[in-house]
Amino acid sequence: MIKKFSAGLLLVIASSANATDDYSKELYELYCTACHAVAASGAPQSFTSEWEDRLDKGITTLVNNAINGIGNMPPMGTCAECSAEDLEDIILYMAQEQ
Repeated sequence: MIKKFSAGLLLVIASSANATDDYSKELYELYCTACHAVAASGAPQSFTSEWEDRLDKGITTLVNNAINGIGNMPPMGTCAECSAEDLEDIILYMAQEQ
């Protein structure tokens, strides 16, 4: 289920257990790190403030971008097994600053 939240609330939610469950972490490691952990890729880097402005667009927009692809990101980020909810959880996980 895709929910609408303000960016501030998203950051609180991103630090919750729901966004960092083991399955979300596993999907992130398998499908997202190749770009979101490599600065040269041009993708927003995980666990940095680069997500703040993106979160202001709303989680629905971010999930739709992940589903459809955006820029150099292929549709679903190559994660054929991911649901929209999985993508939301992964986005919230990557948006956490560490």
